Amino acid sequence: MLVVTVEQMRAIERRAESEYGLTSLVLMEHAGRGVAELLRDALGGEVAGCRVLVLVGPGNNGGDGRVMGRSLAEWGADVTLYAWKERRLEAGNRLIPVGDDLAAVRDAIARADVVADALLGTGNARPLEASMRRLLALVREEKERRPTLCVLAVDLPTGLNADTGAVDAGAIPCDLTVTLAFPKLGLLLYPGANDVGTLQVGAIGLPAEMPIAAELDLLDAASVRPLLPARPADSNKGTFGKVMILAGSAHYIGAAYLVTAAAARIGAGLVTLATTAERAPLYASMLPEATYHLLPPESADPAARARAILDGLAGYHALVVGPGLGQSDTTRGLLDALFAGLKALPDAERPRLLVDADGLNTLAHLEQWWERLPAGTVITPHPGEMARLRGGAKVSGGGPDRLPVAREAARAWNLVVALKGANTVIAAPDGGTRMSWPGNAALATGGTGDVLAGAIGGLLAQGLDPYDAAGAGVYVHSQAGFLVSGRIGDAGLLAGDLLDALPLALKQTKAR
Repeated sequence: MLVVTVEQMRAIERRAESEYGLTSLVLMEHAGRGVAELLRDALGGEVAGCRVLVLVGPGNNGGDGRVMGRSLAEWGADVTLYAWKERRLEAGNRLIPVGDDLAAVRDAIARADVVADALLGTGNARPLEASMRRLLALVREEKERRPTLCVLAVDLPTGLNADTGAVDAGAIPCDLTVTLAFPKLGLLLYPGANDVGTLQVGAIGLPAEMPIAAELDLLDAASVRPLLPARPADSNKGTFGKVMILAGSAHYIGAAYLVTAAAARIGAGLVTLATTAERAPLYASMLPEATYHLLPPESADPAARARAILDGLAGYHALVVGPGLGQSDTTRGLLDALFAGLKALPDAERPRLLVDADGLNTLAHLEQWWERLPAGTVITPHPGEMARLRGGAKVSGGGPDRLPVAREAARAWNLVVALKGANTVIAAPDGGTRMSWPGNAALATGGTGDVLAGAIGGLLAQGLDPYDAAGAGVYVHSQAGFLVSGRIGDAGLLAGDLLDALPLALKQTKAR
């Protein structure tokens, strides 16, 4: 699903008129009715008798709200409009002036089942006027008193910057946001994303044949489904590829299990954990379905350990390196030799590479570290790891800086970057960019990144190219998180809970 900036949306609307004759009034009719239809769906398909108050602003957003109100009234809803600029309530044919105390508006809010915010659209980037803040404060107060009140935003919540996600102090959280034509970038960025509620996309009547170039795609089932590998009935384990995992150490034993199990649960045909003879029996007791490539002890010469891995990679399609390895000098020596050996392999013999966690932390100590990785390698840093890879330059977990940071890093390093966070950004060297949304607080716990690394590695083994594997892995991992948190809540999820949910998330994605 395409995500747009304010200027991109304006350009789309200009083209709709110049190339297809769709004036702003025509688009407004489609938009307002589309919002009304989605609200009706959200209310169970029936609005007769529902009391709706529409807060109407002076621009096109207010016009969308008027069309929405008219449509709802035609279906039997009891609709009242408050025209903010004119300071009057419009109830049927009655026009009711509103005084400075806004008492009449307060009463209308108290009677409403739904309050629709159609005050300001995407073009507003200035602080809200004091009178508008007072109006929105009345809605906030009623929502706090009566949580069943449904607050709907038309296109975006008033006070939310459509490009940056910045939020005015007077903005109010919404239960449902119906954005028009395409999601606006600011709806997906924090802190604004906290006020969006459920996000729906309403049609505005753009022609299906109208070409629109995508600079940013929002990951959803429709876009991920074509990326997932087919599972023909005459398959065997070789059909779905082989992935080797180099993960875990004496201090981080669980990381290797989570990565290995996730690669298996995402559907890889054969998953092999490269580990020592000492730890292999422990892992085999937890995951007997995996195979084990035995390495010399961690005290052995790092170059010899790297050679043991390289010698075992024949026929493997993917290699995941890093989770739980630690950052000792011997680990650094191992990875330095391993990456050099991988780059020396012919392209046809080199497995797709994913580097995560301590693999990234180790690389961050090296000058021009990206030159040590094969082109197209997938890296999966969280914000702290990304800062270290960038020489200390910080990056947020959900703000507007994430897109340019990920895009520039992917281009400069010639790598696929999956910058983890509340809205994970996946960027390719050619500029392709995808984003996951919404965030899930339940995933903010140790080990979930290891599961993600295994999921992407398993998809690499199944033949997905690095950019597609990263996007599909992020989406399925996120959906697995929602399956678990939907059952147990937003606290207490363990990374291991995601493992059984991965196949269910795959099934759900394919079925939508």
